[in-house]
Amino acid sequence: MKTKIFMLVALFATSLSFSQRNPNNDYLTSFTYKAKDGMTSKFEKAAGKKTSMFNSEEGNIIWTYKVVTGENNGVYERYLIGQTSDSYNQDRSKELQYWEDNVLPYGDAVGGQQRWMVEKWASVGDDGPPKKYLQKTTLVTKAGQDEHVSRWIYRTGQVIEKRAPNYLRRVFTLVSGGNPNIIVIYNAFDEYGVWGNSDNTFEEDYNEMFGWKQHGVDRDLMYSSLLEWGQYTETLERVDAMMPN
Repeated sequence: MKTKIFMLVALFATSLSFSQRNPNNDYLTSFTYKAKDGMTSKFEKAAGKKTSMFNSEEGNIIWTYKVVTGENNGVYERYLIGQTSDSYNQDRSKELQYWEDNVLPYGDAVGGQQRWMVEKWASVGDDGPPKKYLQKTTLVTKAGQDEHVSRWIYRTGQVIEKRAPNYLRRVFTLVSGGNPNIIVIYNAFDEYGVWGNSDNTFEEDYNEMFGWKQHGVDRDLMYSSLLEWGQYTETLERVDAMMPN
């Protein structure tokens, strides 16, 4: 059993580098903005109008969340969801021009767009309407050392599925627009509170599923594979005024 799991994790780790060439992959594009001083309401209203005009149909839907904790507090993250490799061949010049003329007067871009690949092997839960909150954890691995991180992500997902069948988690790796060793984990939820229906702690369930004291072993190996500053967690809240109608 352990050998099979190791082989799966090795395959997943390889996919972080090479599976982006597969035309059957799913992608997400992210854009980050900040409202100009005193123009938050105008920015949200203008961006919401643009979203309704251009980003409400399947294949071109954008969800917007606002960072509410940490040094990026107040920043808006817009996610163009459900993309395929062919999506990037589409002409979006009219949409982009509208944004530049009607929304950017009230806001500023924070960096450029980034393109992410969905790591399906790490997904937990079924797709559905956008949750109210996202807990976003960004990991930066040491070059060539993502195997232990992949194992940790995969196994924690298996434990989550056992403890909370209705939980929602998505994992992405960066394809273009930054450090290729970045992994982002989104845990989505509608309200704060204790989750899970197991009588055991998370660590106890983990060890029961994968071996005695394996939680601590896998956790330490995961942390040793990250850069010293390579983990950051922040909370985002859905911005209803900027969501598709």
